[in-house]
Amino acid sequence: MKLLYKILLGTFAFSNISYINADVIESQPEIIFQFEKLKKTQENLALQVDFNKAVLHLSKNEYTEAIELFKKTAEILEIPSYLNIGIAYYKLNSIDNAIVYLNKIYEKEENSKIHTFSYMSACFYLYQISKDNKYLDTIVKISKKFTDLSEHSKRMLADTYIILKEYENALSILETMDYAMDLKKALIYIKLKEYEKANLLLKKAKNDNVNPNTIDKILWFLSFTNLKLNNLEQLKETLDEINTRKNTFKAHSELPLEIFFNRNKYTSKQYLDSVLKFDESRKIDFIYYFAPFIFSDSQEIIYDSQKGFIYNQKESIVNLEEMVDYNAKFLKIVKDDPIIRVVELKKMLTKDTKSYIFYNLALSCAQINDFNNAFKYFEKAYKLNPGNKLYSTMYLITANRLNIKLQDKDYIETTIKNDNGLYNYFGKEIYKLFINPLFTFADKPLNYESTIFYKSIDFLKIMNENKNISNHILLDEHFKDPLTFLIRLIQRKDNENDFSYFARLQDSIPLTLNDSFLEGPLVITRYYMDILKALGILSNADLRISGGKSPSYLRTKALSDLHLGSPDETIKTLEYLQNEYKLEDKYTMYLMVAALLEAGRYNDASLQISLIKAILNDQDADFLTAVQLIQELKISSAKQFLNNPYLDSLIDFKLIGFDEYLESL
Repeated sequence: MKLLYKILLGTFAFSNISYINADVIESQPEIIFQFEKLKKTQENLALQVDFNKAVLHLSKNEYTEAIELFKKTAEILEIPSYLNIGIAYYKLNSIDNAIVYLNKIYEKEENSKIHTFSYMSACFYLYQISKDNKYLDTIVKISKKFTDLSEHSKRMLADTYIILKEYENALSILETMDYAMDLKKALIYIKLKEYEKANLLLKKAKNDNVNPNTIDKILWFLSFTNLKLNNLEQLKETLDEINTRKNTFKAHSELPLEIFFNRNKYTSKQYLDSVLKFDESRKIDFIYYFAPFIFSDSQEIIYDSQKGFIYNQKESIVNLEEMVDYNAKFLKIVKDDPIIRVVELKKMLTKDTKSYIFYNLALSCAQINDFNNAFKYFEKAYKLNPGNKLYSTMYLITANRLNIKLQDKDYIETTIKNDNGLYNYFGKEIYKLFINPLFTFADKPLNYESTIFYKSIDFLKIMNENKNISNHILLDEHFKDPLTFLIRLIQRKDNENDFSYFARLQDSIPLTLNDSFLEGPLVITRYYMDILKALGILSNADLRISGGKSPSYLRTKALSDLHLGSPDETIKTLEYLQNEYKLEDKYTMYLMVAALLEAGRYNDASLQISLIKAILNDQDADFLTAVQLIQELKISSAKQFLNNPYLDSLIDFKLIGFDEYLESL
C-alpha cells in the first residue's frame, strides 16, 4: 500500500505540474504535497489514496466520481476536499452546490492563514460565479501578507490581476515564477501595447510548444503583433507558415481578426508624447497651417508672361486686371470656413489658371486634410512655376505625406538648391527640415524674420534639436492663435512635477467656450482632441457649438458624436457634407468607415474602404483590405496588399475573444 501511495503521489505531482494550460486555476499540486504532514496510519493512508484517485477523476473531467470520493476524504482533509468538491460542482454547472462548499472555506477567515492557497482558490471560484470584485480584492489583500506564495498561488494572483485589468501587476508576479509562462506574458504585453516584447516571447513560446492548436494560436498572435508593428516582411513569413497549416488551422475562427473604430488607439502617454514632440505627419500639417497664401504680385505676373512683363502691352494690362480682381476675391474667400474656401477656390479654376491660384487651392486642401487634391494642385503650381521654391518644396513634402515616389525628384531638388527663384529662403528651409537635413545654404531670411511662417519654421528647427521650446517667440508673440495657444499651454514649466503638471493642464484646457478649436483647419481640432485624450478628459469636453453649421464644425461634430456613441448621427452628418461639399478627403472618408463599423454595418464599411482605394489609391485602404483577407485565410491575396505601413489612427484592428482567452490561459 505504501508503495502504491508513493507511485500515485509521484504520478499526480508530475501530471499536475505539467497541467499549465487549464481553463481555470486548479488546486491539486499544493494540496498533494501537504499530505506528508499527516500521520502515516493505515486509515489516513487509505484516505490519501482516495484523495489522489479523486484528483485523477477531476483531471479526467469525471466530476461526479470525484465528488463522491472527496466527500469521504473531507473527514480528514476537510479544506482541500471542500475546495475540490466546489470546483467539481462548478464544472458540472451545479452552481448552488459549488457555492455551498466554496463558502465553507471562505466564511472562516482563519482559513486564509492556515489554508492560504485553498482560501484564495475559493475566492477565485466565487468570483467566477458571482463576478463580485470583493473576492478578487480579498485575493490581492491576502497575497500581500505572504512573501512565500507557492507557484500556483502566484499564478492565481496573476490571473486575478489580469481579470482586474492590472496588467503591470500581473506581469510582475509572473516574472517571479519558476514556470516560463511565455505565452501568457506575451499576451499581457499585447494588452500593454508593447508589441516588440510580445513578439520576442511569442517566438520563444512557439519554439517551446508542441501542442498544434497552441502553435496555431501563437502564429495567429504573431500575425497580429506584426500587423501592429508594421513588420511586413516578418508578417508575410508568418502568414506563409499559417498557409501550410491551412487545412487544420482554426485560430482565425476562435479568435477572429476584426477592424473597428478605436476611440483610444494609443495610450494617454502616447497621445501626450505626440503633442509634445511632433511626428513627421504633424510637422507637415504644422507647415501647411502656417504657410502663407500667395496674393498675386508683379513677380508672379512676370514669370507667367515669360519673363517679359511690360505694362503698356495689352496682354500685360489684362494680366494686371486679373491680378487685382483675384486679390480682391481672395481677400474675401480666405476668411471663409476652410472647407468652403476650397469649394470657392475650385470655382476660380480656368484653362489659364495661374500658378499662385493652384498653390492657394492646394494649401487650402491640405488644411482640410484633403492631401490627394493638395498634391495634385501643388504639382500644377510647381510645373507652371518651377522656379518658385515654396511651390516645389510643398510639392515634395505632400508627396512624402502620401508616400508617393516622384520620378523627377532629383531635378526638383537640384532646382531648390540653386541660388535663383522666388521664396528662396523658405523653400530651402523646408527642404532641409523635411527632405535633406544635411543640406546647408547661406541664404538669409531678409525681411521675412517678422513673419509667422519664419517663426514656425524656426520652432520646428528648435524642436528637432530637442531644445526647450516653451519660451519660443512663436508661442510668446502669437499666443492668440488657437494652435500656438494650445502648444504653449502644454509646455511643462521648470521643476514642475507630474502631479502639478497634469493638474494644471486639466484646470487650464478649455472644456467649454472652445469654439476656436472646433472650427478652422483640421490640425487645430485634432491637436486639441489629442490633448484631451492625453489627459483622459475627452468625455468631459463640450464639443458642441450652439447653432454651429459651418462644414468644418460639422465634421468635428461627426467625430464627437462617434466618440459619444452615436455613429448614426455621424453617418448622417458625413453624408450631408459629402453631398453638399463633395468631400472626398482621406480624413472624412475614414471617419465614415469608423462610423459604419461602430454602427455594425460591416459590409458598408468594406465597400467604403474599396471606395477609398478607388478614389484615393490609398495605401491604408490596401492594408485594411489585407487584414480582412487574412481573417478569411486568403493568404496569397492578402500579401499583395501588404506593401506599405499602416498609419491611420481612426481605424484599428483587434482579436475578438482575446481577453477571454488570456483569462483562461
